[in-house]
Amino acid sequence: MKITNVRTTMVCVPFARFGKFQPIKMWYGTRHADLHCVTFIDTDEGLTGVGTEGDQHTIMNVIRPQLIGKDPFDIERIEDGLGSPTRRRWDIDTRTMSAIDGALWDIVGKACNQPLYKLWGGKVNDPIHVRYWLDTGSPEEQAAEAVKAVERGWKAFKVKLGTDPDTDVERVRAVREAVGDKIVLCFDINGAYPLNVAINTLKKMAEYNPSSIEEPVAGHWPYDPGAMDNMADLRRITGIPIEAHCNGPNHEEYAMALVSKRAADAIHLNVTFTGSVLETRRVCAVAEAGGLIVTGQSNCAELGPRNALQLHLITAERAFNSTNDSSTHHLEPPSGDIIKEEFRTVDGTLKVPEGPGLGVEIDEDKLQYYHELYESGKYRPEPGLGRDNPYLWG
Repeated sequence: MKITNVRTTMVCVPFARFGKFQPIKMWYGTRHADLHCVTFIDTDEGLTGVGTEGDQHTIMNVIRPQLIGKDPFDIERIEDGLGSPTRRRWDIDTRTMSAIDGALWDIVGKACNQPLYKLWGGKVNDPIHVRYWLDTGSPEEQAAEAVKAVERGWKAFKVKLGTDPDTDVERVRAVREAVGDKIVLCFDINGAYPLNVAINTLKKMAEYNPSSIEEPVAGHWPYDPGAMDNMADLRRITGIPIEAHCNGPNHEEYAMALVSKRAADAIHLNVTFTGSVLETRRVCAVAEAGGLIVTGQSNCAELGPRNALQLHLITAERAFNSTNDSSTHHLEPPSGDIIKEEFRTVDGTLKVPEGPGLGVEIDEDKLQYYHELYESGKYRPEPGLGRDNPYLWG
């Protein structure tokens, strides 16, 4: 089997919740919609793989010429030749590499007529327990949304924070009082606090029983070597479990540093940021050996093919034995996905698709609709909520 073509389509998908269009608010700004590059890889045997995310220009002008004529089963060789971040080279960014990785695996699964999780070891985690992505708003807004989500069966939340410490404490207080003690709450600070502020603020937040705190301090290792030491100090002083977001030029080294410095209790993984399924599994092996919990991360409102890739991985990888993120609720009607059978959360869980490959089928009408929305230029970024950040599209 040989690759014969690589095609891309840009789409713009608006966000919605609870039956109406609603933007996602974060510390860095407000987003009414997200832009996605949908990549299709065709083969001479009539099979097509699909992946999402990444940079269209890089895919079409840098990657496409190198893929034509290659065997799609040679995934590691292909990605290594492209300058994979899994080999400590940053010729291709992880988002773009992950789109190619997902499309290649989709072809492999279709060629074998098996869902990907079966090719990766079968079901270990089924169903997949997920937590609701509760974006930044006023304490009253977050509490009201959390109550609605609980009424629809959600049992765990990631509460997005990071604008200012006092308001953040009020947010977690309001959400905890609204949903009660049985609901699981993770507080995501998005690296907003310096160490001294983080210590004081987390001591106040401890009263509201967080399952963990994600990215509590500013700085990213190895660019800021002190960031990991700060996390270790924070973990030791407060006793609150820390979740570390897996970033950096080498993911296995990052996981090993977390273990050696005792800087975290869990590591947060997403194929979007590791660049490939096999790289993610290598990081899982390091984390598991070092006693770290592994949680699945969801980038904001990912489309069906990316969600499916992550779900297959979580289903088959035993290290993902905790609650994982989900933002599928941001694509519920009146918005939607580009696949025919969209993902829906039931009682706080998601099920992995059972069809060959990724197990999702592109809805050509929806794809065309969201492509036309992209071409219209209707949606634009809005000013930030606290700290300036130009990357409002994610």
